[in-house]
Amino acid sequence: MILIGLDLNTSRARAVHGEESRSGPHLLHGLLLDGHDRDLPLALSLEERQPRVGRAGTGLCRRSPHLACVDFLPYLGDDRIWDSGRHRLDAAAALARICEHLQHRFGRAEGVTVALPGYFSAVQVALLADVAQRARWRLLGSVPSPVAVALAAHEHLPWSGLAVVIDLDGYALTMSAVAVRADRVRLLHGYSTPQLSRGVWLGRLLDGAALRCIRLSRRDPRELAETEQALFDQWAAMLDSRAGEEPAELVLQTPHWYQHLKFSPAELSALCAPLVQRMQAEMQYFLNSIADLGSVGAVLLTAPAARLPGLAAAVAEQIHPPDAESMIEDDNDFGVGLIEGNMLSPRVHVLDDDAVARAAFDLALRQYRDDLPRGHLNCVSLPGSAAEEHSPTRLPFRGTA
Repeated sequence: MILIGLDLNTSRARAVHGEESRSGPHLLHGLLLDGHDRDLPLALSLEERQPRVGRAGTGLCRRSPHLACVDFLPYLGDDRIWDSGRHRLDAAAALARICEHLQHRFGRAEGVTVALPGYFSAVQVALLADVAQRARWRLLGSVPSPVAVALAAHEHLPWSGLAVVIDLDGYALTMSAVAVRADRVRLLHGYSTPQLSRGVWLGRLLDGAALRCIRLSRRDPRELAETEQALFDQWAAMLDSRAGEEPAELVLQTPHWYQHLKFSPAELSALCAPLVQRMQAEMQYFLNSIADLGSVGAVLLTAPAARLPGLAAAVAEQIHPPDAESMIEDDNDFGVGLIEGNMLSPRVHVLDDDAVARAAFDLALRQYRDDLPRGHLNCVSLPGSAAEEHSPTRLPFRGTA
């Protein structure tokens, strides 16, 4: 019996699958959602007779943006239309295409639990459940992504009290306040900044590379749609996979000229410094707005947010100033089982790419066993806790309350 945990946001879908087992640990596998790739971009190409799902859409966002349906998920339930002349879609119709594509990858899975963006409204959660049902998903339920992030991090970084989750997708940089109290994880407050969305960071990097190309060769790659698209795709791939302190290397090639560009980590951080400063200001505003909820015990960064040049280091400095080490030594909120490779400071934890999908799988397992109620859960008990396994906050789901 196969269950699936799905991490879904405005930029992409990512999933893990495994078998239900009561006798031992669960062996999870990554699910290929777009050919041989783990990630499925939430995009549609409207260029051909039939809309094409995935990278065909993102490959048009600079070359032929009027033929690309991207970043549509936040508009679920709105009247915004993507019209290419041949195709006319709203966000629900675009999502239906994505869900149909995913259903082919899910196969005969007995259950799916999906982690949704923290900025999703109750109405949007219900609309997505309806679209998934019509695509024949065996949907067990859903959970806000910040709650899934906290569940994933708490396994390695146990704490009680307040945590801030920072996530990134094609809609916004989102900060969420999540509380762990009485063995329960609950989403308290969220704040999204569309001015710091993934596309804004990519645009900043693209412009920086174009200016360097002009200085080196007096050629602007943005003058040709195909070259601009190639540059955009390379930066997007870098943000999706870059790890550590290796430099970023880009190659631009046209029938008439060739250019190789290389950016060190320090140069990448300098390019994005204005955005990092904006993020710090927004984070300070968010921290001030949640001050009455208690002191922040941890900051949890998803992998897409942590890969932004300069962001993780800035968050660590903001939440843990250099002169606060004595305060950290007296802080007993955390156990000793910290993962050093994912720690920027004793308060800042970086999650890996599959962390949210794994947390969704764990919820799918508990919902399939009826240890948790099915439907959308804003409040979830920690695995193995003595808390009652029910959520006080439930939404209508597949005709039931």
